[in-house]
Amino acid sequence: MVFPLWCVPAVAVIVWAAWFCERKFPATDQPMAAVLLDWKLAATRFGIDQLIFPVAGASGIMIVNVMGGGWVHLRSDGWWFLFSVAAVILVTDFWGYIAHRALHKFPALWAMHSLHHSAETLSIITGVRHFWLEDAIHTAVFPVLGIVFKIPPEVATTIAVLYLVPEGLVHANIRLSLGRCALILNNPQYHRIHHSLESQHFNKNFARLLPLFDVIFGTAWWPGKDEFPKTGLAGVKATGFLDGIVWPVRHRLPWVSRGSCGLLR
Repeated sequence: MVFPLWCVPAVAVIVWAAWFCERKFPATDQPMAAVLLDWKLAATRFGIDQLIFPVAGASGIMIVNVMGGGWVHLRSDGWWFLFSVAAVILVTDFWGYIAHRALHKFPALWAMHSLHHSAETLSIITGVRHFWLEDAIHTAVFPVLGIVFKIPPEVATTIAVLYLVPEGLVHANIRLSLGRCALILNNPQYHRIHHSLESQHFNKNFARLLPLFDVIFGTAWWPGKDEFPKTGLAGVKATGFLDGIVWPVRHRLPWVSRGSCGLLR
């Protein structure tokens, strides 16, 4: 999806505002060392992604073409524009929900995804703290939207912008409770439950944008007003760039610090 140029300054303002709110209204203590670690791991992911994206992208395009991609040709004229946006959001969120559940259910996928969940302090950059192979797998093997829809450029841009802000802010360390509105749109408190160390929160709140499918499939946890649990994985920590590269197999490498692999969650 293509982002318009005005998104660049808009994102900069949003990031600054979120950072300011994290300083003023933190949900929990946020050591600077933890934030810097998030930036290191995010930079590692971004750098490797740039190297492998051409191959992953080519694989995804090939699969779309083989599957006769664009089964449903969406329209963007008149009221069809809103219908198309709604249809793409629903399919995107449904697939995002299924894929996210899979990351937690299957050991091989959790071995990668656990890097993201090992963050002991959430911040606005934690959302980019993922193992680099996750992106490649989604792009190269599961180009679901490209197979299902032929999306007009203006619809694709609108979707990209709509997802940009919520997905960028759900990891913000902000003490903000939406009360009864918490199950309408994914938000920092709702998603913090997903990262919680408390066992009653395990396998809850997988939503990407809308908690709708959490509600439908019984994985929604409606957080209380003052429910801001600690996050992370008991006994599992990342330390820097090396973890961002070898995380799933680190415990098999004698020259990498050992640690518990964590439990499926």
